[in-house]
Amino acid sequence: MYERENNLSIQTNPFPEILDDTTYSRILKDPNFWISQTLEDKIIQQISLSIDISGILYHVGTEALITNAYDLLPLDDSRIELVEMIHRLPILIGRLTRAVYLNVKPISENHFKFIFVYLPEYQEKWYDAVFFQGMLNGLAVLFELKEFQIKMTKTKLFGIHVSHKELGEEIQFGSDTNEYEMEWKDDVLYLSRSHLTKENVSSRHRVMVTSRSEAELEEMSIVDVRDVVGKSRELAIENRDLEAAVEVLKSFKQELEKKQLSMAKDLRLAKNIQKGLIPEIIPDWNGIQFWTSFSPMQEVSGDYYDYFPYHSDKLGVAVCDVSGHGVPAAFITALSKMLFSNFKKPKPTETFKLINRELLDLVKQQGYTTCVYLLIHSDYKVVYSIAGHPRPILFRHKTGKAEICMGEGTFLGMFPDAGDTYRDFHLQLEPGDKLFLYTDGLIEAENDHGQAFGESKLMKLIEENANSTIQETVELIMNHHREFTMGTDPMDDITLLGLQLSPKLEEFNVIKSDGDKAYQTKDYQAAVLSYEKAHQILPRELNTQLTYGKALAYSGNFEKAIEMLEAYNKFKTNHFKSHSILGYCYYRMEQYEKAEVEWKKAYSINDSNLSNLYNLAQLYRKLNQKQKMKDVIDKMKHIEASYLHILPLEKKWEALPNESN
Repeated sequence: MYERENNLSIQTNPFPEILDDTTYSRILKDPNFWISQTLEDKIIQQISLSIDISGILYHVGTEALITNAYDLLPLDDSRIELVEMIHRLPILIGRLTRAVYLNVKPISENHFKFIFVYLPEYQEKWYDAVFFQGMLNGLAVLFELKEFQIKMTKTKLFGIHVSHKELGEEIQFGSDTNEYEMEWKDDVLYLSRSHLTKENVSSRHRVMVTSRSEAELEEMSIVDVRDVVGKSRELAIENRDLEAAVEVLKSFKQELEKKQLSMAKDLRLAKNIQKGLIPEIIPDWNGIQFWTSFSPMQEVSGDYYDYFPYHSDKLGVAVCDVSGHGVPAAFITALSKMLFSNFKKPKPTETFKLINRELLDLVKQQGYTTCVYLLIHSDYKVVYSIAGHPRPILFRHKTGKAEICMGEGTFLGMFPDAGDTYRDFHLQLEPGDKLFLYTDGLIEAENDHGQAFGESKLMKLIEENANSTIQETVELIMNHHREFTMGTDPMDDITLLGLQLSPKLEEFNVIKSDGDKAYQTKDYQAAVLSYEKAHQILPRELNTQLTYGKALAYSGNFEKAIEMLEAYNKFKTNHFKSHSILGYCYYRMEQYEKAEVEWKKAYSINDSNLSNLYNLAQLYRKLNQKQKMKDVIDKMKHIEASYLHILPLEKKWEALPNESN
């Protein structure tokens, strides 16, 4: 306790002014090493100046009696009771100290007086009084006394370093003797070394068994005979019950394994559903590039991010952190996607108020989410609001400095009046500026020394990579984060979303315009050259990606067109034209099954455009699939009977040979 209280090393001698290192080492290693009363007094006095050790001294006295009692028992294994042990106690005191001897005087059958007499050259210490009363308590523990009283009645001391009432209610201080009294009312309990007989079994009896370990240290156990007899009687029944329990546990194990498999299946399903809710990549928009890092702690995550197009003039971006983890949190992320998609309001605060109300109705305050929500306008003005979430970090390209944005507000889905706390904040993006949204799992993650990653380190990394692209910056931050937390278990989901207004925006617009002009004049080769340069500047700008893919297809570069259009379709824009052109490319590459799939997708997206049905009819004609061709023609007639291509298709259908059965 003294070492811990004073922040000392275990190997360091805490009393260099009192004793040398060799003596201190021997005290620690050798329980039989004797020191003088003067040195003992100095050590105890120094320790007691900083901490109260009276309770420990009392406990040590109790343990000293119990661990030495074995040597006081008869060698012939005969049993003794408490009174005889009390009469043998002076022997133990004589072994423990040469400064004190003990006289025992009976007052009645269950009431004894203990008189501790100090040699003239020694002076009684306060800690002696506590230690010896602890020894008498050891007798009560050893013989399992339930009703007993131990009290100090007289002492030569004029005061004690502890509350007097803990030792006795009426102590005569400054007396000419040092006396204690012990009184009990319990039935007699017998004690012996290790001998058990029928006579022993018939009465309350304990044995003390001693042994020596390989290190020659004596170990002692106390055995209650009643327990031994009782346990032996119960052993056969317990053994039979244990065998039955094993069979039950086996069945439980099988049921548990089934449930674990079912839970694992449910988790995989939830993971796949959530994977469909959270976009892998956010497309470039109006010259703004995005990049994300998403690290769930479990199979499914409580973190969520998404983007929401507002026609062509605005784009919404949200990063959320749902309370808890696992499937319940994933359920709220699914609700969040639905609510953000439904409530596309002109101000983030209006969206927050509606979502807060809906979550309260749907989740019933059983979960909540923090969120930061941006509305990016076509003129690069950003309006954002915060709901209990870490504030965004803005990097200004002109100054090369990162700053934490303003904002506050409470959680979504927890408080009915939360709408009063939401505020709209504004900032203006300029070419080269970066904005970072993240969940608290990023900055609160700790290394193996308990240090948090923190906002300061995040801002420093952002500033040090001023000239990197947003993708490079996000990936570098996460690499540093993984190195920082290496050797620790993740404590939360981690999400980092970065966006940047391209510093090459003006150059992109000029090149894109040249490509559009060439495309409109059907100079597809020139359009391809311009779109390729524009694509290198903003590789995820969807309008460029689509027109680039179309220009490649019309110029005859079908393989490159397929690559570009498939990448475009991963953003799930549901643009029928991309699937239509992709079907055309597959058709020209003679990959007819894929062409059929893409033209069917195009038709399902826009069933009023009959060109895709016409393409399917031509495909089935080429494959000699007469029935499928007729079905498509009938569908075209049903939609628009006057469609001019129907009659030529019917003539081609009639010319086809009948399909063999």
